[in-house]
Amino acid sequence: MSAGTSGAGVVEFGAGDAEAAALPGAAAPGIEREVRYIEVTSNMLGRSSRLDVQRHAGGRAIVDTQKAIEQGASSVAEMLDKVPGVRAVEGNSGLSTSSTKLNVAVRGANPRLSEQATVLLDEVPIAPAPYGNPSLSLFPLSLFQIARIDAVRGGSSVRFGPWTSGGVFNLVSHPIPENPTIAVTGQTDQFGDSGVAASYGGTHRKLGMYFEYAPRFGKTYRENSSFSSQGGIIKFAYPVTKRLDLESSSHLFWEQTKLPGGLRTKDYELDRFQSLRPNDRFDGHREATSVKLRYRPKEQHELQVISFYSHSFRRSVMATNEDRNLAMEQTLLTVQPRRFDVFGLEPRYVLRVNHKKMFQDLAFGVRGVFEWAKLRETWSWDASQPVKYLGDATGCERGIGVAYERLGRRCLDGRTAGFSLYAEDKLYLLDSRLVITAGVRGEIMQQGFYDLLNRRSVPRPLQGGALPGLSLWYGSDEVAGFIGYGRSFGAPSYFSATINMPTSDNSRWIQPELADMVEGGIKLMELGGVYADVTGWYKYFRFLRDEGDNSIAIIPAAHAYGVEADLTWEPGEVWEKVDGLELNAGYAYTGSKVLADIYQGNRMPWYPVHEAWGKASYRFPFGLKFGSTLDYTGKQFTDYGNITSWATGELGIMPAYTLMSAFIGLQAPLPQGWRLEFTVGAKNLLNHVWFTRSDDLNGGILAMRPRTFYFNLGFAHEFIRGRAGEQARRRGLVAGTARPDPRRWTATERRNQRQMMRMIGAWL
Repeated sequence: MSAGTSGAGVVEFGAGDAEAAALPGAAAPGIEREVRYIEVTSNMLGRSSRLDVQRHAGGRAIVDTQKAIEQGASSVAEMLDKVPGVRAVEGNSGLSTSSTKLNVAVRGANPRLSEQATVLLDEVPIAPAPYGNPSLSLFPLSLFQIARIDAVRGGSSVRFGPWTSGGVFNLVSHPIPENPTIAVTGQTDQFGDSGVAASYGGTHRKLGMYFEYAPRFGKTYRENSSFSSQGGIIKFAYPVTKRLDLESSSHLFWEQTKLPGGLRTKDYELDRFQSLRPNDRFDGHREATSVKLRYRPKEQHELQVISFYSHSFRRSVMATNEDRNLAMEQTLLTVQPRRFDVFGLEPRYVLRVNHKKMFQDLAFGVRGVFEWAKLRETWSWDASQPVKYLGDATGCERGIGVAYERLGRRCLDGRTAGFSLYAEDKLYLLDSRLVITAGVRGEIMQQGFYDLLNRRSVPRPLQGGALPGLSLWYGSDEVAGFIGYGRSFGAPSYFSATINMPTSDNSRWIQPELADMVEGGIKLMELGGVYADVTGWYKYFRFLRDEGDNSIAIIPAAHAYGVEADLTWEPGEVWEKVDGLELNAGYAYTGSKVLADIYQGNRMPWYPVHEAWGKASYRFPFGLKFGSTLDYTGKQFTDYGNITSWATGELGIMPAYTLMSAFIGLQAPLPQGWRLEFTVGAKNLLNHVWFTRSDDLNGGILAMRPRTFYFNLGFAHEFIRGRAGEQARRRGLVAGTARPDPRRWTATERRNQRQMMRMIGAWL
């Protein structure tokens, strides 16, 4: 269950809204009470609103895509980079050298290809295989296809899994509009990194539909970095009856990317943007669909059944040698096609039980996921020439008469069945000012492989366990505190079978990761225009799994701990003269240590001890907005050995860096339902020189973004049905006569409507 701003449950919160009705017998006659609706919903994250964040007993943040694009973000990683406790980096995998990849994690987990995080699209997994291949080497979405991101750092291990030690990131797609609406948006920078999105959506009679096409193309600031991706989303929604709704969502994605690769130290010093890997490349595609059935058999009960299927294919070509040693000469091209098919079914049921002075929400869920994988590898013995044979991961040629470039070097077929179930009880006490949540998740998985080259099966033991969670939340919609505990489960991937094909049940290579985390914090919302979150946390890892596309490290024991703080002040909520001003500041401290094995005592990679950032922006009543950001990231290691420097560049310290950006833009409504927006800005305004590293087959030093100027432009048009609809819309925006819903009327919405009225008035 999630707190929402509207729904089936009614709870008193105290004196306030004059239009709200009081609960019978809850207050003396004549004393008005504010009503807050706490929604009974099978959506695990509610509506991903600010109120959901406030009432969540764990670290959590909502990131708005529009604000991120204003500040120049061209990828989801850039959008998430300054969420407290989140590491979103480019580098640390040789496949992640463009905006079409995602490397993100939280609180000590390695961000390499988001392999330790659960990444969802509208609460449906988008990993190629949630158990066997969680790595997002193929990230099938453009930034323009996302309305906002719900970044959950803690308090989610009961509802989600596997792989929540790196956080849960729910990408919320654009909703289906009520009125027919078209929109076109574009973005580009001086280097030619460009993206476009065109969409149509509307509700016709009762059928809602949404279509979006979002290609991305061009090149980055490095040599050999051209790329092209084509993506699209199709959504439908239909209310069959008042109690039964059907929804479907499908997305298609295709990508072809050149990989510039890393540089040795001496080559970086000569020209940091050059590429010495003309034949490295990556391509792939993904097709996925999901269907959701939502049924409300009676008031305060809800059943949701989600089914999903995806087909993913990804293929990399990289120059290397037989020893895969970056210090040696490149003698061959390795081609690695991989294919994954996934089917999942997930029913959820929630209900509310009312008692005399309290109530409780009970939630139950079951999920079954079945995965099929084909992992192939071939070699081409001339690294100086483009590879002739790519393969599609379906066959495995072997034998004396097979041409050397077609000869299978690694050929595995994998199967995984994963089952999970959870039960959660959320108890509301003291007029819902005290919420106690307890639950448990059970994970069971069975994995097996067939080695086509050696004609043998490689079975794996049945794995899993119970993952408990417990939290306490106390406060109101303005001020709240929480403490919580949770345990996460990480499944061994298909790639772990390609290292040395272990068969021992005690081998560390096939041990699942377990991570226990405790956290506590204070949250503020709409308190004099202040939104704040201060959280302390501690996490203990057992068999920490750090898996890349071609490497794997297992750390028997490690821990991480830290403090996260983020504060936003919108003084216009209490002082109308400064309406439009927004100030933000944040800080994150992360400590870590390896507790066992040869790296004992070392810090964990990719997490600087200190990070800090600040943002300021102001929007004029007529829609003009300008702002600036300043971000500091401390030095960090890139490996568990804490190596300070390395001749081939893939290992070593990443020095601290400070980046500044600035932008100016306009968002304005135009007559007859049109809207215009554009932004001009600069990232890394001071042209700071900084870099990251990659330890993959094409590893080395990767130069990061120099000063970059960008431009965004967008148009949208809403077709208002009839003159009466247009007049009602104009009356509501200009005259402010539209009566708000008291269940949803918050300071944020009051500010937004004031701003809209002022903007309309300025243009009329």
